[in-house]
Amino acid sequence: MAEADTLDGFTGKLGGMVARFAGLRSTLDDATMVKKLLDSVPDRLYAVVAGIEPFCDVSTMAFKKALGRLKAFDERLRRRGQAGGERADGQLMYTATQWRARERQ
Repeated sequence: MAEADTLDGFTGKLGGMVARFAGLRSTLDDATMVKKLLDSVPDRLYAVVAGIEPFCDVSTMAFKKALGRLKAFDERLRRRGQAGGERADGQLMYTATQWRARERQ
């Protein structure tokens, strides 16, 4: 998954893969789909993968449950505006050092 891809777009691609497997009279189980999903998330969602893997049994997790967790985390990131270093209200967030340097000017 590319950094700019949405989760819905990527799951659509995975759905297409499932359909092709079905056309070959084969199936992809939830465990395989979850593994593919978690292995291909962009860096902004890596924190949630690091939380899912040690605390959940990925081999028995439903695909929809894994996708729901990723979507919830992605939505939180978007609401807080952390993806670009800005808050949701558009104000730039500074480190303490940057703030002190800004106050001196």
